[in-house]
Amino acid sequence: MSTADRHPTSDEGTLEDYLHDRLAASAADPTAVSADDLATVWAQMFPFQDGAARTGLRTFQTAFRAAIAESGGEEALNLRGGGWAVDLRGGIVRTALATAFIAGVLAASGVTGLLPLVAPAVLPLLFDVHQVRLKPSEELVLAELQLTAQARSGGLTADELYALLPNQIQDQLSRLDFADFLDQIRRAGLADRTADGRLTLRAPDNARLKISIS
Repeated sequence: MSTADRHPTSDEGTLEDYLHDRLAASAADPTAVSADDLATVWAQMFPFQDGAARTGLRTFQTAFRAAIAESGGEEALNLRGGGWAVDLRGGIVRTALATAFIAGVLAASGVTGLLPLVAPAVLPLLFDVHQVRLKPSEELVLAELQLTAQARSGGLTADELYALLPNQIQDQLSRLDFADFLDQIRRAGLADRTADGRLTLRAPDNARLKISIS
């Protein structure tokens, strides 16, 4: 399995790695990654095209260019026909992607102003960004749940999901620990919680990308 195909919650890695892999998989030319390539990656994670998503995309693109210029100077940018391109193989690209992505998410959430310009310098000092990942034991429990049609259909309570587990897993997993497990898979983008607290599991290839900022 290539790094571009791996699931963001399945093995070791960072937000930087995930974004870099997605960009490498979608860019036609890794030596000339452009704003259009960033737009493709953004659309994979935010397919809706409302005003907030468009604001986030513009900030993502602007902050990425600013981060590249901040780290490597304008010479790192290959200016072409009024646009720009960056060699994806460069060492500064991974950090720039993660920083710009967070700036885009914040802008889409309503934080605007000078964010695209100050994000490259400020965000790395404020946040520790990492993806939420499952432990092997949690992956095993999730796999067991996803084997049942009831869990896949969604809309079950925590008690109903727990009752679907085999007895040998229930013997090793208390209800309190199971509650923590459900919170973890939700934070990892592998489950959605409704307003009344019921849960719908997501298939690993349909997980939401979620990150934790601390």
